[in-house]
Amino acid sequence: MEAERGSWFDWRDGAAYAPLLRADRSLFAWEWLRRDGDYRAAAEAALEGAGGEPRDDLAAAVFGLIAFEDPRLPVPHARPLWRADVHALVLPAARGEGASVADQFDLCRLAHFGRLIATEGAEHLLLSDGLRSIRLDSPPGAFSGGPACLRYVVEGLAAAAPRLLTLRRFLALCGSGHFSRLLHPDEPRARRWILMLRAWDGLAAGAGQREIAGELLSRSASSPRWRDRESSVRSQAQRLVKSACAIASGGYRAFLTAKQGR
Repeated sequence: MEAERGSWFDWRDGAAYAPLLRADRSLFAWEWLRRDGDYRAAAEAALEGAGGEPRDDLAAAVFGLIAFEDPRLPVPHARPLWRADVHALVLPAARGEGASVADQFDLCRLAHFGRLIATEGAEHLLLSDGLRSIRLDSPPGAFSGGPACLRYVVEGLAAAAPRLLTLRRFLALCGSGHFSRLLHPDEPRARRWILMLRAWDGLAAGAGQREIAGELLSRSASSPRWRDRESSVRSQAQRLVKSACAIASGGYRAFLTAKQGR
């Protein structure tokens, strides 16, 4: 990913990044992806060709998505659907046999949270309030075919834990109608990750390391000879910029695979 001049992102405006304090990792990954110049070009071309509507597109798979999401949409307005091969928290499900009403999932009850995309041979469901998200995949008709008892695929050792977490979150949402704060805790590293994002946006806007340090770390960095007088701030700025560049170069995908939640 290359930093772009004339960026959409005002790295000095801390309030613009504030929603990320409560966002889950999949949405942090989205914020990095939408800054990728290759993604922005591909998404804009695809959405323009589809009249602004998202569509299943093999080109989107290159970026880890089921379909292109408009790169102009920030958290909490974006609803990216990540593919199961890049996102560990995707729960496979299928339509089961008849069951009592209490055991049936009806997407209509959660329609205000839902985004459903049908592809050849599958349905992909995202339930999101813009800050927290739950992802399920199924064969055609499991979600769109009306109320149904769902069967869930949880198997293996390493793969079972994230799927079980998604299942617990899904059951809690279906039971209460809202996202559980206990099962969707705030990310403890969110502030650090936001600093990295702002540092990258600062680089894209043409800011130097001293300017980034003065804005994000310490006002004392604006003083003359700051590299000598503020060596600790200089080191922090160097680490911040280095980390931001690593994440921008594809490291953000680790947000989708690392252990999450409770």
